[in-house]
Amino acid sequence: MTTTFAYDQVTYESFPYPQSGPDRIATIGRLFGIDTAAPGNCRVLELGCASGGNLIPLAETYPQSTFVGIDLSKRQVAEGVDIINRLGLKNIEIKHQDISDVSKESGKFDYIICHGVYSWVASDVQTSIFEACNQLLAPKGLAYISYNTYPGWHFRGMIRDMMLYHTANLTEPAMKVAQARALLDFLAQSVPMQDNAYGIMLRNEANLLKQLNDTYLLHDHLSEANQPVYFHQFAEKLSEFGLQYVGEADFYSMISGNLPREVDATLKRISNEIVRTEQYMDFVCNRTFRQTVVCRSDLNINRNLSAQDVLGFNISAALRISAEVALEDGGLETFTSASGASLTTRQPLTKAALRHLASIFPASISFKELLTVATASVAPLVIQDAGSALAVSQQLGSDILAAYASNIVNLKSSPDSFSTSISDRPAVSALAREHAKTLNRVTNRLHELVNIDSFGRTIIGLLDGESDHQSILNKLIDLASCGQLVVQRDGKTLTEREDLRSVLEPTLRETLAKFAGAALLVA
Repeated sequence: MTTTFAYDQVTYESFPYPQSGPDRIATIGRLFGIDTAAPGNCRVLELGCASGGNLIPLAETYPQSTFVGIDLSKRQVAEGVDIINRLGLKNIEIKHQDISDVSKESGKFDYIICHGVYSWVASDVQTSIFEACNQLLAPKGLAYISYNTYPGWHFRGMIRDMMLYHTANLTEPAMKVAQARALLDFLAQSVPMQDNAYGIMLRNEANLLKQLNDTYLLHDHLSEANQPVYFHQFAEKLSEFGLQYVGEADFYSMISGNLPREVDATLKRISNEIVRTEQYMDFVCNRTFRQTVVCRSDLNINRNLSAQDVLGFNISAALRISAEVALEDGGLETFTSASGASLTTRQPLTKAALRHLASIFPASISFKELLTVATASVAPLVIQDAGSALAVSQQLGSDILAAYASNIVNLKSSPDSFSTSISDRPAVSALAREHAKTLNRVTNRLHELVNIDSFGRTIIGLLDGESDHQSILNKLIDLASCGQLVVQRDGKTLTEREDLRSVLEPTLRETLAKFAGAALLVA
């Protein structure tokens, strides 16, 4: 098994991973016909939780659920326990424990999370992960496991081997990382790119790793263990332990229809079995990483999805909308998501629905409510009687499913836990206030990281739900008056209270609006 000294000496930065949260996992399960536990009332286990950067925000968001995390690094467990105690959370426990020591006495869990562990541990620990899922999953429970995959990791593994060879005699982590980067830069600059696939891949890998922090490089690429697998091998292991493949946390990555039309047609022709299809898609996409959701092998999975399957979800969408186009049939409108995916449609009902989702983001809305809003916009065009009302419901359901498969909209299993309106006494989560003391990023209620500037960090510290806008403004003025907050206008630092008020009042309004749009405000 990977030793812990590296994780105790250089801790692994612990982040929230939106794709691993119980709402995301539950959505995938429910879409495929599994009656999963409500995220707001469930039990969650995280294997390899580090200092709780992923688990603690979930515990705060879902106070009626129970969360247990285990990790082998004493230092990181201690850091997580310290944060939990400072927040006063009672529904979460983080323990120093080996994955192989997790026992049935822990009880059953509705969701098991294992992010960034499987590929980076020895084979016996991988077996323990599968055993834990087999023994501890509730009858309709789901597990999320992420891992490196071939064929994409064949080239990346070659780069790893080179860096390991170059740094074999180094023990000091910072020097090890620095030399690994230096080698990769040397190779990227030394190998010509023109008409040279090897040179192009080296340069791409060097550019990718430049964007990643040192702890990622140390613990992922330079770790003692890094064992990618082909997806079909992972699926075979699942069956050995009474488990089966459900899907990917990123649903759109399963959809061959997102590939070029001729590729999609060929995949459908050569395979109608999910594991083989997914494996062929990995071949086509050169996939390097998977985030897989699994369940017990005795559960029935519905893979014939239809419009009916989205009716029970809440829906949200971060969209950019093209120029104004009339809702009536014939007018094309393009919707582009934050990920860059786009959808162009002529359907009036779909255009009305997507426009509304864009206008209320980050808030979500139930399918029933969305249908009501959309049909109110186009009712004279599409609804004449009960029969046509049913038809438009099915049409919208089908289009929403297609939009979800294209990564245009999000489906959610639970209601929003944030507010998009700014109350008289605005508040952010206690965890956000805690993190804003020392960090330039906080976790929002969508389980995402949000970057915050120094002024935003100051405001977050004041948003405890007790102070009204005037009180918050006066505190900001006090901080600026005594030099703890620097406020400038036209390059000059302001010190007079009225001058400070004239600048800080509109800035406070703008910042609170940004926080609302970033799902940071809580009711």
